[in-house]
Amino acid sequence: MKVFVSWSGELSKEIAEVLKKWIPCIIQSVEVFYSPEDIEKGDNWDATISSELSECNYGIICLTPENTMAPWINFEAGAIAKSLDSKVSALMINIKPSDIKGPLSRYQATRFEKQDFFQLLKSINSALDSPLELTILQNAFEAMWATLEAEANEIVEKYSKKNKGKVEVGENKEQNEPIEEVLQLLRKQSTILANPEMILPAEYMEHVFRRMNERNRELYFNNEEFVEELIHYINSVIIQMEMMPKNSAILSLLQLFNLEELISITIQNTRRKGYKQKYMAMRDLERRYVAVLNDKRGDITNRDVMSTTVIRKNNLEEEDR
Repeated sequence: MKVFVSWSGELSKEIAEVLKKWIPCIIQSVEVFYSPEDIEKGDNWDATISSELSECNYGIICLTPENTMAPWINFEAGAIAKSLDSKVSALMINIKPSDIKGPLSRYQATRFEKQDFFQLLKSINSALDSPLELTILQNAFEAMWATLEAEANEIVEKYSKKNKGKVEVGENKEQNEPIEEVLQLLRKQSTILANPEMILPAEYMEHVFRRMNERNRELYFNNEEFVEELIHYINSVIIQMEMMPKNSAILSLLQLFNLEELISITIQNTRRKGYKQKYMAMRDLERRYVAVLNDKRGDITNRDVMSTTVIRKNNLEEEDR
C-alpha cells in the first residue's frame, strides 16, 4: 500500500523524508511517496504525481508554522482528500490545533507525539488489505519510536533556532487560553474514539460541557477558529463511527458524548452568528450523524428518535425565522 505525503517548505520536506524512512520500517507493507520538488514551485502536478496519488490509499499533510496558509499546500490537500476520501491526516509539526485554518482544519489532526503518532499508524494499518495484528504493530512502533522522535526533534530544533527572532502572533493570549484547552479536549476525544480500549470516564465529558456553559459559550463562538475546530472534531467523530462495524460495543459509549447536544448547540450558534458556510457544514454533519446511527444500530432506537427530534427541532426553528 502507498501513503502519499504532502509538504511545503524545508522543515516540512525534511519531516516528510523522516516519514518516508521510518513508516516502512514499522509497517513493512507500506511504501511512502512524496514529491522531491517543493510544491510551491507548482511543477508537481504532472502525470507522475497524479499517477502516484491515484495509487495511494492514505494521505499525510505535513503542517508547520510556515506553511499552514500556503496556497499550494491547500490546493494539494484538497486534491488528496478528493482522491482518498476521508483517509487523510494533518501532521502538526511545532504548531497547535488552533493554528490550522481554512480548508486544512477539516482533516484529522495529529500531533508529532508518541500517542498521536501511534494512532496515525493504526489508521494506516487499518487501511491495509492484510493489516498487522495490533500487538505486532505496537511492538514495532515501540522499537522504532525513540529513534524516529529524536531524528524529527533534531530537525525541528534546527529550524526553531533559525526562526528564533520571529515573534509569534498571540496578542490575546490570556483570553485564548480557555479556547486552547477546549481544543485539546476535543482532540483527546477523537483519540479515544479511535482507541476504544482506553478508559473513558464520564467525568471527562462532563468537564467539556461545563466549559461550554452559557457564560463561556459566547466567547467560544465569537472565535471562528474555535468553530472550525469544533466542526472538524464532529466530522472526525462521525468518520470514526462510519468505520465501526455494525452493533459495535463502542457505539454504546456515544451516550457519554452527548453529541446531539453539541451538534444542536453548534448549529444554533453558527446560524445566530451568521457563519453561513459553517452552518451549512453543520447541517450536513447532522444528517450524516443520524444516518450512520441508523445504519450501525440496525434498528430505530431511542437515541435515533432523539437525533431525529433534534433535526426536526432545528428545521422548525429555521422555518420560523
